Amino acid sequence: MGECDPAGIVYHPAYIDWFSVARMHFLSAYGVQYMESFQDGQIQVVVTDVTCKYVKALRAEEQIVVVARLVEISRARMKFAYEVLDDSGATCAKGYTRHAFVGHGTMRPVNLQRAAPELWEKLTVLPLSREE
Repeated sequence: MGECDPAGIVYHPAYIDWFSVARMHFLSAYGVQYMESFQDGQIQVVVTDVTCKYVKALRAEEQIVVVARLVEISRARMKFAYEVLDDSGATCAKGYTRHAFVGHGTMRPVNLQRAAPELWEKLTVLPLSREE
């Protein structure tokens, strides 16, 4: 781990970065390549909301696991929930990100089912978790 404060505690914005990486790994595990599907195509996905509740401080060099789960999907938006666990399995942080589908370069909301039907089909078969 990097990005720590002078006391060796992980600096809070690092968790948001970990959420992004976990989301990309989640999608990739189900055959959806994030950059290819969203950033490099007609559709972009933008973050509209993010939260993180810090439960237990993490120190530099601790091993972690970040679990990402898809908890909502619609033609215009999706929401992911995250949990950061230390090496003992204890929850250190929880949060979520909400995203909107927008046109590449326009930043205008789009109906993903109409704008990119093949991508929509891939997303609708992803496992959906209940929000806790």
